[in-house]
Order: sequence, then C-alpha cells, then structure tokens
Amino acid sequence: MMALFSARAATVALLSGALLPVAGLGAQECQINDGSPFQLAGAKQYIVAAANAKKEDEVPKHLANAIRVLTDSPEKIKNEAGRQYLLLRAYAQYMQREEGKVLFTRGDMGFTANPQGKHNLLMAVDSAATAVETLMPQCKATVRPYRQRFFTDVLNKSITAMNADQNDSAVYYAGLARQVGGGDPAPWNVMAVVYQKQNKMDSAMMAMDKVIQLAGTDSAYKRVKQQSRYNLAVLTLQQAEAASGDSRDGSVKKARGLLEDYLKDSPGDANAAQALSRALRLSGDTTAVTNMLADMRKNAETFSADQLFEAASNAAASGKDADAAGLFESGLKKNPYHRVALYNYANVLFALKDTQKMGPIVQRLVSVDPNFDRGYRLVAGYWQLMARAETDAAKKKIYNDSTLYYLDRQTKTIPRVDVTLAAKAGNQFRVEGTIVNEGQAAGSWTMKLELLDETGAVVATKDVAVGPLDAGANTTFAVRVEAPKAVAYRYAPMK
Repeated sequence: MMALFSARAATVALLSGALLPVAGLGAQECQINDGSPFQLAGAKQYIVAAANAKKEDEVPKHLANAIRVLTDSPEKIKNEAGRQYLLLRAYAQYMQREEGKVLFTRGDMGFTANPQGKHNLLMAVDSAATAVETLMPQCKATVRPYRQRFFTDVLNKSITAMNADQNDSAVYYAGLARQVGGGDPAPWNVMAVVYQKQNKMDSAMMAMDKVIQLAGTDSAYKRVKQQSRYNLAVLTLQQAEAASGDSRDGSVKKARGLLEDYLKDSPGDANAAQALSRALRLSGDTTAVTNMLADMRKNAETFSADQLFEAASNAAASGKDADAAGLFESGLKKNPYHRVALYNYANVLFALKDTQKMGPIVQRLVSVDPNFDRGYRLVAGYWQLMARAETDAAKKKIYNDSTLYYLDRQTKTIPRVDVTLAAKAGNQFRVEGTIVNEGQAAGSWTMKLELLDETGAVVATKDVAVGPLDAGANTTFAVRVEAPKAVAYRYAPMK
C-alpha cells in the first residue's frame, strides 16, 4: 500500500503542475518542445486550465478542447513528440478525474472523427507514452509516471481479485493492466497463477513464457522470472512424459534449458536440481545425468529426503544402480522409514546383488508395511541371492528353503494392504490405500497405524477399523492425522 500511495502522490504532483523540461538522463536531457507550433501552445493552455479549474464541470471541457486541437488535423502539427506528450497529459487527467473508468465516448472527449465510438484510455495512455519513448528515448523517465499510475491501480485490482478467487475479474483486470503496462511482466504473472488455478495449463504456460520474455535482465523482476522458469519447466516436463517423438524431445529440451538457466541465476537450488535430473534422464544425455547425480550425492545434505528419493528413482530408471543406491542411502538417513524408498532401494540392491545392505533394508520394509505382499517377494529375493552365492550345501538348502517360505508368504498375505499415498498435508499426515481380502472367509481387522518423525520416533497413532470384508472383496481407506513432525508411517501386522 505504501508503494501505491507514493506512486499516486508523485503522479498527482506531476499532472497538476506546469510542464517543464526534465533533467537529463546521463549525457542526454529530455527536452520536449510542448509550446510550438501554435496548436501545441493552444492545447497546452487548455491542459493547464483543466488542471487549475475551480469548477469541476470546466475540467472535461478544457480537456476536450485540448484533444480536439491535437487530433483534428494531426498532420498539420510538425512536432509529433510534443503532440503525443500533450495527449498523454490530457488522457491522464481524464483518467485521474474518472477513476476506475476506462471507456469514454470519443465525441465527449473532443474527437471529431467517429464521435459516437468508444475510446479506451488505458490503451491511449500506453500508445501516447510509447510514441514519446520511441521518438525521444531519453524521455522514458518523464513518461513513466503517467503509465505507472494507472498500471498500478489496475494491477492491484487484479491481484486482489486473484487472492479472492475471483478468477474472471482477475484476468479482466490483468488484461487492462497489460494495455498500459509498457511490457511489464506482472499482469502476465497474475494470469499464469489464475490459469493454473483453473487448470488451463496451456494458457498458464503461455503466460509464463511471456513473463520470462518481458522480465529480460531487469533485476527488479528476477524473482518472478525465476519462479516462472521453474514452474514452466516442471509443467513442460509433465507434458514430455506424456508425449512421444519430436514433441517429447522438444519439450524435454525446453525444460532442460529453462532449468539450466534457472540454476545459473540460483545455483544450488535443490528443487531445480531435482527437476533437472528428471529432464536429463528424459533427454538421454547419460554424461549429464552422471554428472548431475554425482553432484547430488556430493551435496546430499542440501537436498530433502524426497528430492533424493526422486533423484534415486531417476538414476535407477536410467540404469545407474550404483548412483541410485547412494542417493537412496542418503535419503534414508533423513527419513529412514519411507516405505516407497525402502522398496525401491531394495530392488536396486537386488540388481546390484548387494546382500549385505539388502538384508537390513528388507527387514525394515516388512516391519513398516507388514501386509504389503510384494515386500515378502523382496525378502525372498534376498534369500535367493544368498543361496546363489553360497557354496556350503547345508547353508544353501536353508537359504533356498527361506526363499520358498517367503514366496509362499507373499501369496498368503491376508489381508493385503497397498498404501497408495503417504504424505504431509500442512500439519496433517495423510495415509491412503486399498485393503484386499484374498482369504476364504469374511474378516474384520484393525490397522494400528503409527506416524513417525525423521528419527523414527512415534509422534501420533490411529486405529483404522477394516471390515467386515467378504472373501475376495476390497475396500479403501483414507486417514488424516494431526502430526506436524510426521514424515513416515508403519503399522502392526494385521492378522
């Protein structure tokens, strides 16, 4: 609010005073000749009279006279910069007097051509300001307050509407702000946010592109440009993953470029690095993937557990099991009971035939999710690896028997639990999934759920009643528990 108030105060002072030459910008000075030829001198007198009028009804008459003089035969006025500058002043005084109004009847404003038509003053202000800036680049600072005063008003209305979820109004006012914004990216940023809320992703992505383009190298817009780069890259990656052929390749290339540019300006950003690892994997650039994964492993402390887990999954999908194992290991130091990470890490260790590390991991997996049938298949895989490596016949038989036992245990997991979501939601932790009764009779169970912090300590509990559930039937469950410190879950075996 203070910035808006200051902008208004400065503009009022400028609009109500007499026109004076403006101090120089660097070596050049902005010297707008607004007194000759005679048409400009006459229009200027009308504009000054309007600014100093004691009676309110005199103001529009003076301004209409000024506009008529300036537009009736413009080709006869041999001073285009001065003419546009005086038009800018007249338009600005009109809008200042009629705050909130954009469209005016042309005849009422003094235009003799098409008097019944409508004149958009926001566009007129922008057009006149742009004309002066084009003719006299050294005068940009002179005309900026005229443009900025109305731009700020309309942009604030757009932001207020956006925050109130009044999406149509937000887009409408953002559109008006664009008309007078002089290439400011802020209205496009509002539109990007609103279109995302409306799930109009193509429009949102177009708006983000405009933000990046218009922000340029202006340091004042660095934050909004960086956010647009990141958001656009993530959305482009999502499109790439659902596409194929040239469309996929083009999207991956664009996302990669956006993220690399982002990281040049914000080095070390963990979210962007994580997203870049996905883009590199999709691009097939194995050398870049290797370098990125090595950097993440080296600087694992700067990444969250979830970021490390996603990077590990990307590495595994790229066939880089050793990198994946290192990233999973780093992530599990920060969240040791993350079931999906434990499951994926166990699969990687099986591929690496690393039984020394795999044994404790599969044990932890089944202790966290004891009714997850595929967990027992991984335990069986661990014993299979042990058997293959063993030369002692007696031990080999024990290991093979253990393999068969856990394969059988997988098929006899009743009820079978498949957790499809385990994640924070504000201060709550959500656990959702499906429970299937593959037994021969109906049954009822209680899932004794515990939520864990990053050290594995229990921070909340919840009993989830299941059933009665007929044989062969399934049901879903969804639990939300107030637990700000929770990052993982486990439950006691359901029998």
